[in-house]
Amino acid sequence: MKSIVLTGGGTAGHIMPNIALLPSLKEYFSNIYYIGEKGKMEEKIAEKEGLPFYSAQSIKLVRGKILTNLRIPFVMAKGIKAAKLILSKLKPDVVFSKGGYCALPTVFAARSLKIPVVCHESDMTIGLANRISMPFCAAFITSFPKTSEKGICLGMPVRQRIFEGNPQIVRNLFRIQRPIILFLGGSLGAKAINDCLEKTLSALGDYNILHIKGEKSLRHQENYFAIDFVDNIEDYFAASDLIVCRAGASTLAELTALGKKVLAIPLPEGASRGDQVDNAAYYKKLGLINVLPQEKLTPYNLMSFISDAVFSPSPQKVYDKKTPEKIVQEIVSHCR
Repeated sequence: MKSIVLTGGGTAGHIMPNIALLPSLKEYFSNIYYIGEKGKMEEKIAEKEGLPFYSAQSIKLVRGKILTNLRIPFVMAKGIKAAKLILSKLKPDVVFSKGGYCALPTVFAARSLKIPVVCHESDMTIGLANRISMPFCAAFITSFPKTSEKGICLGMPVRQRIFEGNPQIVRNLFRIQRPIILFLGGSLGAKAINDCLEKTLSALGDYNILHIKGEKSLRHQENYFAIDFVDNIEDYFAASDLIVCRAGASTLAELTALGKKVLAIPLPEGASRGDQVDNAAYYKKLGLINVLPQEKLTPYNLMSFISDAVFSPSPQKVYDKKTPEKIVQEIVSHCR
């Protein structure tokens, strides 16, 4: 049996697809390790999944902040040195990168040690870290067709537990009977959604609103429940009649795999590189989600879109459950 190092982090979108691959990876690899940044989300999730975790320092490019970015070469050099020491010790047969800035030291280190690197891009367009990593990759896998002429489109892996949600757990917990609208507002850049929801609550009395939003709570009312964090998101997905969310590739892949009604409010270009706008446009063209651009996000428009979406037919489920196995087979084919 072989060994593999997984890397990628910064946001859940760079981590959860790695977790989705674990059942298939364990059929081929006796040792599975994770390299990321200490104290970040990837460390917590890796430990929860029982993966040995190693840290290599990295730094994110902050657009528009020149002085901050001057530190990048120095921090990156330290990270690459640490990653080389880790990889020399672990001696993996292959490195699999999900992207994100914290993956770069491991990718560079693997390249210098002649360890094959396979990258996966979640979004419709290629992120900066993966764009930098691309020349070093033995294979570049994409979730969407036409993302890259050099890529192999095998799709986005979805965690098996997402298909095993129990809606009654959520309904019993909150003792609710009315249709449920789930707002996913705890991710980076969701303040606009949270603020608009607060102004719209009085018009949403026909629904139960579950709002997973992070630390600061809005006011409560009879049909509104603010939730800091959940570790059984599959139950909330299963219970919801409509889900209002950003347009991260991982979230949209999970929700369209379940055939859920979705109102996506993409993080606008300028606040990001525009990847969420592209992701949402792709799924909307297929008729799988509704999209409300943030520049048109008002209480009136939010209420109007919700009313249309709740009473629209459920979309078809779109997911090939063989996706994780296909990706893992591609990874295995490049082991040294």
